Amino acid sequence: MIETQAVVMKTEDSVAYVQAERKSSCSGCSESNCGTSVLANFFGQKAPLYRANNELGAKVGERVMVGLEESALFKGTLLLYMFPILLLFAGAVTGGALAATADAREACSVAGAVIGLAAGFLWLKIFSARIGLGKKFQPVILSRIDGVPLRFVEFESGLKK
Repeated sequence: MIETQAVVMKTEDSVAYVQAERKSSCSGCSESNCGTSVLANFFGQKAPLYRANNELGAKVGERVMVGLEESALFKGTLLLYMFPILLLFAGAVTGGALAATADAREACSVAGAVIGLAAGFLWLKIFSARIGLGKKFQPVILSRIDGVPLRFVEFESGLKK
């Protein structure tokens, strides 16, 4: 199981929305002008909220340990990357095979590849919506981390005078 610490930001019934600290692969480096740090600053530092099963009843502001099965991560990644690429290749081969002439084969292959890729992304959207709410593919709050609960303050548009 893959585990990380997070903070509960919002709760709804048996679901909690948690925010895990975003860690850069070079966070220990003192170099501030490398490409990775520039990209990290470009995309922002705010970590996204993740939906997690909250069977422990964690409250807003609590630090928790969140876990996800390795097999769910592997299968999700495999579906996310491999299926659209496989449909892209299948569409290209099919488009080339259905071409009426040798001159049209390249254009038909490109059109088939685009149609296959689009079909792969459409299938992925439908399939991920169906399995995304399944317990197997959702992170779970494993335990509370002892300590003082945190209090968060969010500002909408900077400082007010």
